[in-house]
Amino acid sequence: MNRTPLIALLAASALALGTTACGAGSEGDGPTGTSANELRIGLSFGPFTLDPAKDGGGTPNVMRSLTNESLFHMNADYTASPALVSDYKYVGDGNKVFEFTLKKGIRFTDGSPLDAAAVKTWLEYFAKQPGPYASTLSIGSVETKGEYTVRLNLASPSPIVPLLLSQYGNRGALSSPKSVADPGSLAKGTYGVGPYVLDPAQSVTGDHYTLVPSKHYHDPSAARFKKVTVRIIPNPSSMLRAFQSGQIDFGNLDSSTAPAAEKAGVKVMHWRSGTIAVTLADRDGTATKPLADVRVRQALNYAIDRESITKAMVGEYGRPTSQYQTEYTNPALEDRYPYDPKKAKALLAKAGYPKGFSMDVVDPGAIIGNWGDPTMQTVAKYWEKVGVRVKVTQATTDFIQQALSKKFAAMQWAPDASPTSIAYSLLYGPKASMNPFGASNAKIDALYHQGQTQQGDQAAKTFRKLNSMVTEQAIHVPIYEYHIPWGMNEHITGVKKGSWMVFGADLGWTN
Repeated sequence: MNRTPLIALLAASALALGTTACGAGSEGDGPTGTSANELRIGLSFGPFTLDPAKDGGGTPNVMRSLTNESLFHMNADYTASPALVSDYKYVGDGNKVFEFTLKKGIRFTDGSPLDAAAVKTWLEYFAKQPGPYASTLSIGSVETKGEYTVRLNLASPSPIVPLLLSQYGNRGALSSPKSVADPGSLAKGTYGVGPYVLDPAQSVTGDHYTLVPSKHYHDPSAARFKKVTVRIIPNPSSMLRAFQSGQIDFGNLDSSTAPAAEKAGVKVMHWRSGTIAVTLADRDGTATKPLADVRVRQALNYAIDRESITKAMVGEYGRPTSQYQTEYTNPALEDRYPYDPKKAKALLAKAGYPKGFSMDVVDPGAIIGNWGDPTMQTVAKYWEKVGVRVKVTQATTDFIQQALSKKFAAMQWAPDASPTSIAYSLLYGPKASMNPFGASNAKIDALYHQGQTQQGDQAAKTFRKLNSMVTEQAIHVPIYEYHIPWGMNEHITGVKKGSWMVFGADLGWTN
């Protein structure tokens, strides 16, 4: 898994760009300096692969949402609404059987029909790929009932199947059976259900991508732009200059450039996106024995000055926190580990490490700006003050591969604000995809399995307990809640704030 854009799990929250609502007005109403009806987007990084089953989420999903409309649409509050689905339900009790019926008359961008057989082909393909979201939903079998109804028999219960069939995690971003039969083509083109399709002749992988209207989209009027250009601009200063010179209409900024963008007349919006954290992967002490002691893990939390780090690294575009952000964060635990180096040293001594210990940490370098290595280097200095000697490795191009290599006791990264059940499948379960040492906690496991069979208030109560236990067990060293500043020119309308970036149905362009 050599996948830099998984830093999208990490470095940016997934974006849902409304596929029925991007457009300008009539001929000549397009952005200044472009041909009529062209939308220009700037992203700090693009997809590693165009195959949704193998890619991460985050900023690349701005483009993917235009080419791969999902079965369900994820809302800002972590609920999901039907998109390509006309009806859905759980069958029986225990959240183990889920059934949905597709809307009729929908086609993929290669002309293939969206039917139950196509969905079955895609879901079975998705489950077999080495993608970061493959473990978030365990499907025992997929049944087709007639031409348009699909039944999922789950190998383990899940209360959030609609969410897991949305743009979150890409499973809902269907691609056609023809493309699945040729994964090489799927990695280089777009074959989803969406108003736009990639034009390879006008695209250069990793640099820019050009989207043009699909001939087969069920609502041609939704493709109001004749062309959408997505430019990959990894340097924050270059992104700022692109805004200032009017070269892009929408894009992601960072804490170092957002204030200057606002002064230049760019409209900037930001809100909670996820957590900058050090995940203590070797918490069973397989290779780094001290981390098996909860007192050591708590000491690492007490040893850092979150307020000072947050101010230095992101300023107003973040907030210090002691807990990993999910949909059930507990306000009472936001300052669970205040800066207290004396207490950190005392806990280390009680655990049998009065002189500290050594540990190796990997981070994604500076590819995610101050969120990455600059933050980790600052944390390391605080840890060294209490005797914990840290060797930091920057893994700019192969972060995921390195994080899963078992060479590092911990990983510093920027996971998004994940739903609790997904956080478990990514981080806490013994077979979780980002749990290289297979560390586990019996009480956390029990709460997860209980919550997976519940719905509504019962599930919420159980998952709140799970999140509180994660904080008390100090599985992470959370540092700050990060906010992604998004810039847009003054003409773009319809952007709504939320824990996820969501464009409303009224997204448009005004003169």
